[in-house]
Amino acid sequence: MPQEKPFLVLLLTVVFVALGVLGLLLTLMLATVPLTEEMQLTVMVSAAVSIGYLVAAYGLYKGYRWGWILAAAFTVLNIVGNIFYGTYLALLIDAMLFVLLLLTAKHYGIPFFGKPTKPATPAPPPSAPVAAAFMFMEPRSSKRFVRKKH
Repeated sequence: MPQEKPFLVLLLTVVFVALGVLGLLLTLMLATVPLTEEMQLTVMVSAAVSIGYLVAAYGLYKGYRWGWILAAAFTVLNIVGNIFYGTYLALLIDAMLFVLLLLTAKHYGIPFFGKPTKPATPAPPPSAPVAAAFMFMEPRSSKRFVRKKH
């Protein structure tokens, strides 16, 4: 039976699929309208980013580390763009998305955020040196005295 995915992982996957599909639909709608050269470049970049969102969603769903890194990169780029253009509602949404990515970093094995640490080894008991010394001694059966026959 396949392992169930955590809720936040599924939520992130659905959000990135939605962003990719909505971006592609918007790109298709704008492609039907006559555009200037600058707008055509914007539409092509939007299409590439939308495909990137879909690829990131696939990586997130499958549990690949590169999917998380790609999603985080797109989210950070969106945050920078939203700050630059002053779209604060989109900035809030992207910030929440980035927080969700940070919360799921452990699931994807991101070293800085969620690599499991080795449990501390317990201190040896005070009798450990004595036990180690007896471990290297020969067993008693080999030291038996044998009577010699005359």
